[in-house]
Amino acid sequence: MKMERLALKSIREVSPSWWLVPLAVILIPGFSLLSGCKADPVVTSGNTEILQSFSTPNADTHFRITRPIELTRLANEWEPQQALILSISFSEALEDLENIRHLASILNVAHDYLDIYVFGDQEEYKQYAQFLALLNQHPRIESIVEKTRFIDSRKLLRWVRDFGPIFGFGIDGQLVTIDPVYRDMMKPLEEGALHTDEPLNPLRDLYNLHGDAMPSEVAALLQAEYNIPVKIARPPVSMDGGDFISDGMGSGFISRQTLVRNGGDRTELESVFQRYFGIQKLHILEALPGRTVPHLDMIVKFLDSETIVLPDFKTSEEKEINPYHSDLNRNVRRALDKNERYLREQFPNHRILKVPMPSILFKSREEIVSEAKQTFVKAYALEKALVDAEIINLISDTQLVELERQVLRTVKQEMPTADFGSAEAFDAVLRHYGQVPLDAIIDRYSEPATRYRSYINSVFLHNEDGRQAFLVPRFTSPDSTESGLLNEWEAEVEIAYRTAWPEAKIYWINCDSMVSDFGFLHCVTATVPLLKRN
Repeated sequence: MKMERLALKSIREVSPSWWLVPLAVILIPGFSLLSGCKADPVVTSGNTEILQSFSTPNADTHFRITRPIELTRLANEWEPQQALILSISFSEALEDLENIRHLASILNVAHDYLDIYVFGDQEEYKQYAQFLALLNQHPRIESIVEKTRFIDSRKLLRWVRDFGPIFGFGIDGQLVTIDPVYRDMMKPLEEGALHTDEPLNPLRDLYNLHGDAMPSEVAALLQAEYNIPVKIARPPVSMDGGDFISDGMGSGFISRQTLVRNGGDRTELESVFQRYFGIQKLHILEALPGRTVPHLDMIVKFLDSETIVLPDFKTSEEKEINPYHSDLNRNVRRALDKNERYLREQFPNHRILKVPMPSILFKSREEIVSEAKQTFVKAYALEKALVDAEIINLISDTQLVELERQVLRTVKQEMPTADFGSAEAFDAVLRHYGQVPLDAIIDRYSEPATRYRSYINSVFLHNEDGRQAFLVPRFTSPDSTESGLLNEWEAEVEIAYRTAWPEAKIYWINCDSMVSDFGFLHCVTATVPLLKRN
């Protein structure tokens, strides 16, 4: 599940070295979109073929579960590749220029190795034009454009790994795209029933439906671009691509969440994977706990058929300020330890490498107090009619500071000793008004998202000439101690990756702004295996 930012956002001016022109502040609609982490079971029945059709409203197409296509093998992420695929919502990208900087960084590295295809809805022509104008300021734009094609597509999110195709090779050597069911038709009803304060969002559902159409567009493009036959197999299985891993030797890996999503019968699901994916054995692992993306590509990576990379989770007791934080850390450790024990038992001859995994990004005590203060200020201002309810959540940071001063002046009329300047003073204000005290607020606090950082969610580039590169997420921290640790951990990550691929170049892509979106570089890319042209 990837979390998209809420409400209207103004573009912040960003001035990276290659940004040569200032950007006027404009408003672009934001989306409340959740993709992935769906729970709609798909009917399967042992070895009996079930042909199940399903339509996609507003997607201008019709899909049908197909019979399996016999495979010789699945494509491996480490084998030579033809192209890199990305998807983009131009509106989403313009919400935060960091999105454009990430994409520009990926294009800058990848175009030296592979053809690049960027799928996006060009009916968003104003945002598309602005996006291209910004990208055009990159110093290597000419060479990037020479290797990159922007494909007019549907409305898509950026998580192409989840809804894009999984590649394999048929017995006649032809390319096969495997297209699991991605959409979730039950989630809107469940959310409407359980979360009445969050209205249903038809746009999110439209994005999910269009994501289900993406593999067809990829197949059509590859056939046209490279003059090769491409077959499509649509298995009766609901799965996000980020939660499927293959070792290249007949083993497949999914999380327990995907098993549950498909009805919970392991034998039946394994039968589907055997027939459609050529998987000899299906392994069930644990995903990361909390309100986050339950995808294995955050915590497991095969660098080749004999080398597995796993995370060495770095807990921080200093950041555990309440029982919820402590429980999350314990559950992370349990899940990762369980996976490691299982993989060492099942694959005793494999080389298992451990790379650091930074601690969960919990809010500090000071941040929670600040958040509680803002909540109190807004609630008090509404009760005393100091601000209209229609604009309370739209006021700027500067306006909020002024509102806090106004609220404090009013509070002092009722409580002369009132002060917001320290946690202790603010706690006294809360108690005066019969509110929950700060200690209780902190003890009960839980972040709306469990923010993980992973060096394993990387993408490997391997071109026809044999040159290789890893694009690896980079994270920074304003805390000097953690910043030093992050630098040390990057050195360890490089050693691990080069253990399997000593000639590979390592490129670090800053992913700080993606942490709350639950996905990094592997999630926003898909690689096409090297194609044999007719």
